[in-house]
Amino acid sequence: MSIKSLALCRTAPYGNALAREGIEAVLAAAAMDQAVDLLFLGDGVFQLLDHQSPADIGQKSLRRNLQALPMFGIEQFFVCEKSLAEREITLEQIQVAGAETKTVKDTGSLIASYPTVLSF
Repeated sequence: MSIKSLALCRTAPYGNALAREGIEAVLAAAAMDQAVDLLFLGDGVFQLLDHQSPADIGQKSLRRNLQALPMFGIEQFFVCEKSLAEREITLEQIQVAGAETKTVKDTGSLIASYPTVLSF
């Protein structure tokens, strides 16, 4: 049995490669049967918004990567409740088909419950 890891998705989706590389790392780990959970917090919650226009700034959309999560066995992810509220984002705005969204109030406790944490 593999050790479950938590990937912190903390950066905005565009402007640098960190958000894309983080999601790709999670997908690669899942493809190799590694157990990985995701927590979107801070500006990382913007990664989950649909109807973005990254082509306008010469970027590729992260939406396909996010939609691939359930195909790789990641059927739920966590979202920081405070980060959503601070950015005036509702749960209805961040639905990913095939994946359950769970809001978290105490992100510190969630993070502390994992033996391995990756930050993107």
